[in-house]
Amino acid sequence: MRKSILTLGIAAVLTGVLATCSMTYAADDELAQIQESGKLKVGVEGTYPPYTYHDDNGELTGFDVEVAKAIADKLGAEADFTESDWDSLLAGIDSGRLDTVINAVSITPEREEKYDFAGPYFYITQQIVVAKDNDDIVDMASLNGKKVANTATTAYLDILEDAGASLVQISTADEAVSLIESGRADFTTFNSVVFNEYLQQHPDANLKVNKIAARWPAKAVAQLFTFSKKGSDRIVPR
Repeated sequence: MRKSILTLGIAAVLTGVLATCSMTYAADDELAQIQESGKLKVGVEGTYPPYTYHDDNGELTGFDVEVAKAIADKLGAEADFTESDWDSLLAGIDSGRLDTVINAVSITPEREEKYDFAGPYFYITQQIVVAKDNDDIVDMASLNGKKVANTATTAYLDILEDAGASLVQISTADEAVSLIESGRADFTTFNSVVFNEYLQQHPDANLKVNKIAARWPAKAVAQLFTFSKKGSDRIVPR
């Protein structure tokens, strides 16, 4: 069932995006370089279902994996995936090791200053997740003094810090859950799609969505399917 839903979702995205995209590239023709090498270097986490993860056979799969393959095919190449922790993916763009990152990356003003985006191609909501017995967090004001398990480069760091929360740095969602369940962190933030997927895989998880999630402050959560170092004249499907 998951595969059928995933296939339908990918088809909808690609119909709306790839069918209308055109390619812009620099005089040095990076498109030709990619086509000559036959590879589009794509950075993903590989631990972020349903976007990028490994199936029961250990194969890399997910919504963004299939989108990456379709984009590479349109460029006349194959997607060459590099898996890394989230906080290392953007560095791969900076160093030139990657052509693009396709891993449900939120657009933020800070990232727009440094990278070129294409998209958005879907939108998400963000949720505050706590332990089931945690009734202390009832509004944004009650985040003050609380510990949040999240990555150092989360798009929501400014909101969390403004609310007075302190960061307990993690690399994966599993680490965030472990910290909450052990009491070493008070809450985390989850992409709603990712959290729903997590609960399907872990129905006995001692977690709940906090009721203030519906009142999460407005934040740019438009996603992109490719982005590159700003000013580097990398290819950006439009």
